Order: sequence, then C-alpha cells, then structure tokens
Amino acid sequence: MISNLVFGQEPKYLSENYEFKNGEIVYMFGNDVKLRDQPNTESDVLSLLKIGEQIEIIEKSDSKMKFEGIESPWYKIKTKEKVGFVLGSLISLDRVVNGELTYLVSLKKDGLKTFLKTRVFENELEFKESISQLLTGEFSIEATGNKGLENIKSIFEIDYLAESCGVNGGGIYLFYDGTDLIKAIDYTQVADADAYWFIEEYIFPSEKNGVKGKIVYNCEVGETKEYETQWNESKTTRRILEWNGKEIFPKIETEKE
Repeated sequence: MISNLVFGQEPKYLSENYEFKNGEIVYMFGNDVKLRDQPNTESDVLSLLKIGEQIEIIEKSDSKMKFEGIESPWYKIKTKEKVGFVLGSLISLDRVVNGELTYLVSLKKDGLKTFLKTRVFENELEFKESISQLLTGEFSIEATGNKGLENIKSIFEIDYLAESCGVNGGGIYLFYDGTDLIKAIDYTQVADADAYWFIEEYIFPSEKNGVKGKIVYNCEVGETKEYETQWNESKTTRRILEWNGKEIFPKIETEKE
C-alpha cells in the first residue's frame, strides 16, 4: 500500500469548532476589520485592522454572531495600541509562510457544505483568494516552494485528518503562480481498516521518485478477500501529468468503489 508517513513537527489541526487560546498570537484574515469597543456590531469602532495584522487573544467572550453560515464567538484582543473585540471568523485559523508569501485561512458554510477560504499575499496591499469545498471536517495546512514546477511560485496543501475508518484522509493542492491562486488537485486517501483501501498520491519533480517538469500520479485500490490466508487483491495506476498553467492534464478520472 502507498504510504505517506512523514515525521516532523506535529501539525496544527483546524476545524469549524477550533477556538483560539488566551494569550495566543494570531493574524487577521479579514481586511479593514472593525475593532469594536464591545462584542457586537452596534458598538463604537476603535480602529481598522489590516489583513495579516498580528494581534493577541485576551479571551473569548460569551457573545456570538453568525457569519457566512458559522456561529462565531467574539474575541477580546489586543493590538499594538488598542484593546477591543473582533469576530472570530475574521481571524485567520492559522498562518503559514513560504519565503515572501503569507497564507491565511478561514471557514464558511453553505447548508451542510463547508468551504475553506485561502488568501495569499506578498504585501498587504493586494491578496488573492481561493475557495475550496472540504470533504473532511478537520485539516492542517502547509506552504512550500514550487517543488520543481517552474511555472508556479508556491504550493499550498490542505491535508485532511482521518481519525476513523472510511473518512477521507486526502486533501487539496492549490498552486500560486504569482498572479492567481488556483485549486489544482483534489486527492483521496480512504481505508476501511485493512478490508478496503483507495489511496491517491501526487509526486512533484523535486520529491523522491519525481520526474523533471512533470507530476507523477499513483493510485492503489485494494481489498482483503480472506484474512486467514492473507488473500489481498489490489490494482495500481501510474500516470505522468503536466501543469499547463490552468489545470492538470491529462485529467484523472477515478471510480471510488
């Protein structure tokens, strides 16, 4: 079975229920966010907070407000000069940096569907945004260089957390080419214990077993026919793909049993 085990720093897993901790240093997702005197939209505006601006969480208030489909608490926060309140949904759940690029994320919901809003900027004057539907509720984020793909600047990965059988532990890759932040790849990694598995992976040029200028696609689908005799059957697929500046081609069509 294909394995993507990586040892290193423990990832920070995010979800709709994620809450900021007292004393935590965080960053604004929204731009020109109104810092309020009280935890509501009727109170006085103390200042405007810029995207990426660093703030410190003092405490979570008891007040909440629905914003883009999510019930979000107001937080008492501290900037360099003032203390006030901002809505949690306007604070980035996490921040990752790659060189001069800063990535920020926030969630929104439409009915039962959850979406991740990702923003990237090199300076605070302009940012690019991509919105991706999430197929698993918990996830972590990571930003890297272009991994050997010469026509993009950075790769942003949304990595799903699968804590139980049958949950998608795959994720999403976004490509930033210096102009646009593009959703490039959805990949699936699902297993039902050792009874069945469907594992996709994408290998970039600078990674182990990578191919210069190409993206390697591997997929393994398997099942256990009989446990006593360790009868397993699996099918593997390997494709060499390219990025044309807008999408991956040839397009991968899979049937998840």
